[in-house]
Amino acid sequence: MARWLVGLVLFSSTGFSAACLAETSVLQLLSDEQNISPQMIMLQVEKAYPGVISEFEIDVEKGELIYEVSVIDTNAETITEFEFRAKDGRLIHQQVESLETDDKDELKAVSMMEDKSLTFSNLVKQAMSDSQAHIVEAQLDHDLNISYLELKLIDEDGKSKLAFDIKTERPLPMLKWN
Repeated sequence: MARWLVGLVLFSSTGFSAACLAETSVLQLLSDEQNISPQMIMLQVEKAYPGVISEFEIDVEKGELIYEVSVIDTNAETITEFEFRAKDGRLIHQQVESLETDDKDELKAVSMMEDKSLTFSNLVKQAMSDSQAHIVEAQLDHDLNISYLELKLIDEDGKSKLAFDIKTERPLPMLKWN
């Protein structure tokens, strides 16, 4: 029993260390000034492609930082998913699909963005005005009759989340539930 307990403690602490190392690695990649910033990629996408960015996410593939961006084009009724290399902004993958029923919440938020003539990059900039953290994920959503931007961030202190109301262009309190 004691051996099992020691093994569990060692396994748990190893898993924790691995998670901390992974966060540190992501933070180092996001802090690397040789990479194009997420905000610059967002601006590049907004200028080059029709529609509204509905989601931004980072990924690490073979030690390389990859930006994943989804764009909803309400006129063409499509969602286009892009992958860009952070080192040079080069497009490495693009996939276009028709909008589906499960995209309806994002579509409501995108429609509000269009009604208010807002861009995703500008909304992210407003939401992060007081933050020096790096973006791990940003996504438009609609819930409880509110269209909002949810941001997942990382800095030296760890991960955090914030929500930003599209209609009022103000921060929302984060709700917690089980």
